Amino acid sequence: MLKKTISILLLLLLQTLFSCQNDRSGAKVHKGLAVPAKKEAVVSYDTLLEAFNTLRKDPSLKNASVGYMIVDITAKDPVIIAEYHAKQPMIPASTLKIFVTGAALEFFGKQIIPEVTITNQMSVNWRSSKLLRKIGGKVYNSSTTEAGVRAIMEFWTAKGVETEGMNFYDGNGLSRNNAISPKQLVDALYAMRTSPFFQTFYESLPLAGMSGTLRKAMKGSAAEGRIRAKTGTINCVKSFAGYVHTVTGRNLIFSLIVNGFDGRVKVVKKKLEGVLINMAEI
Repeated sequence: MLKKTISILLLLLLQTLFSCQNDRSGAKVHKGLAVPAKKEAVVSYDTLLEAFNTLRKDPSLKNASVGYMIVDITAKDPVIIAEYHAKQPMIPASTLKIFVTGAALEFFGKQIIPEVTITNQMSVNWRSSKLLRKIGGKVYNSSTTEAGVRAIMEFWTAKGVETEGMNFYDGNGLSRNNAISPKQLVDALYAMRTSPFFQTFYESLPLAGMSGTLRKAMKGSAAEGRIRAKTGTINCVKSFAGYVHTVTGRNLIFSLIVNGFDGRVKVVKKKLEGVLINMAEI
């Protein structure tokens, strides 16, 4: 009886060993079930990085200042994809309105939503200036540009945005005395994600190929319906800043500013839009 029991145990042991030796998949074996090892998705930014390199070397931007920052926020911790002169204060044009409208939503709540939406969608300068003064009136009981600027600087500092080097000469972006860095724009857009009014703010930004100042831009490309961004244009200045939901489901925040170019703004705009399309294709 003892010999028979030992024989059965030996047979079972040999069967187990044989089963393990024939598992060549590399998968973990647990309770008789093969569980494939989890593979992390590999994301390539090579095409986008090359697009930025090409942009910087473009002859039409030979005498221009270029600054940008792109951050992938798909995972819990943001990852910087690309940056160039990201901390350099530049003339932002109407992307400055991001700071005014984002703050206005938190200062005034639902009542200000229509005003913010019109201001961002159509980039209405006088409305943005009015919002800035309105913020000054609420915080310091002084409806002036100076009071509004002070209140806004304090608001964004409290949000964790580094405001050193930033200059608000007006509330709309028309002045060449305004100065904001690409990183400051990205930081503000990132900070707005935790705002109770984020969805309203997000939807107030023009949608590529579909609404506002981007309604005719990038139609028929990967960017159509995937990029929400504030645009900015004054003489020799072109800028974009906003959010991208890529074709592979990644989420990006970006800012791109060009100052002092010699060519036609229409030509420069197309070149920058080409880079935005590359972002959407990731």
